[in-house]
Amino acid sequence: MTRIAVEGQATRSHPAERGTVNLHVAFSGTLRNDVVDQVARTHTILVDQVKEHVSTGAAERWDADSVHSYVYDDRVKSSQTGGKQRVRRFRASARLSVTFRDFETLSTWLADVMDVEGVEVDRIRWDLTDETRKALQAEARIEAAEETVVRAQSYADALGLGPVAPVAIYEAGLRGGGNGGGNGPMYAMRAGAMAEAGGGPHVELQPRDIDVEITLSADYEAGAPAEG
Repeated sequence: MTRIAVEGQATRSHPAERGTVNLHVAFSGTLRNDVVDQVARTHTILVDQVKEHVSTGAAERWDADSVHSYVYDDRVKSSQTGGKQRVRRFRASARLSVTFRDFETLSTWLADVMDVEGVEVDRIRWDLTDETRKALQAEARIEAAEETVVRAQSYADALGLGPVAPVAIYEAGLRGGGNGGGNGPMYAMRAGAMAEAGGGPHVELQPRDIDVEITLSADYEAGAPAEG
């Protein structure tokens, strides 16, 4: 028997269904209490807005589990001596993450928060629901497995080995001995966004479709070459 090792790949694309905004509120100043109060007030306003979006169903969930504060020395030019003098400053920040299902509401809210002093939007992460991702993975697995059959049989036909029979199939990273698949994830998701201030009441967002990829490797066996 001859063993044939092959790889199969498949991709399914789907429009983004969720958009997660990650932002933080940060203020700096020479008075610790003033800095902390500014962060607390602004963060509370944002959280109240987010809770409203969740209650209406426009957003799915939110979390705000990161708060930081620290002291640092800044060197500024002295108006009296013309040289540099050290000034003790304080900085405080708090993070907020919100997952939206309604992208129109997301666009409008982003336009609002981008005008708020002390608020910086770090990034937007686009995603699929678990149900959609699992369905796409199932479809891609079938196609990838079918591709391994076609590839193996093509090699067997070229060598005159006859029909192939499956011996083993591996998802990416699971084949022993460092062969096939490597250590990559079973699926990969890629998405990006184009966001620009359009002068209106919302930020225009254009997320790319998300790709769900499956990579498999498989071993097949085929009979001895036919005698001539």
